Amino acid sequence: MYFDPGIGSLIIQALVGILAVGGGYLVLAKTKIKDFFSGKKADDNANHDDEL
Repeated sequence: MYFDPGIGSLIIQALVGILAVGGGYLVLAKTKIKDFFSGKKADDNANHDDEL
């Protein structure tokens, strides 16, 4: 089977993308879990610009 020379960078880009999306998902999930147990509502964090 022949692999194009650019396949290495393609694989690296895919792995970096997967890690970035996974990290973002974990941060979002952590925030939602923390807000759930602290009693905050999702709407409390959504619009901070309205308070100004």
